[in-house]
Amino acid sequence: MKALSLWQPWATLVALREKRYETRDWATNYRGPLAIHATAKMPPYWLGASRNTEIFRNELSDVFNVRREYDVYAAKKLPLGCVLCIVNLVDIQETRDLREILCERERIFGNYDDGRYAWHLELMEVFEPPIPAKGNRMLWNWERP
Repeated sequence: MKALSLWQPWATLVALREKRYETRDWATNYRGPLAIHATAKMPPYWLGASRNTEIFRNELSDVFNVRREYDVYAAKKLPLGCVLCIVNLVDIQETRDLREILCERERIFGNYDDGRYAWHLELMEVFEPPIPAKGNRMLWNWERP
């Protein structure tokens, strides 16, 4: 099965159905089942700069049901280095064609700048507990144990 590694908290947001579009700077012809893997480390501060904004952290606090005064990431011990769920990659569109019709939270949790692609994901199965796995870049092959 194809797999895609995502930094946290975006991997968990997909597994919670709070993020139905994953934005990338590349597209693929692949459509079908896709394992969502949480990377082994949290992203560096500069990566995914939106996660450091107040609006992002407020939305994340709401999703995780934690008080904003606390560090959202510390309050919710996000799983790392594991496959969280399987989604169906339904379609990929250019972000410019989609961003105006999405709800505010979806836009906050993605990067909808011009020149990017929105991968439409439909949640199929969540693993509880998550399945440990070593990830990779781009699309990679994962074998379900």
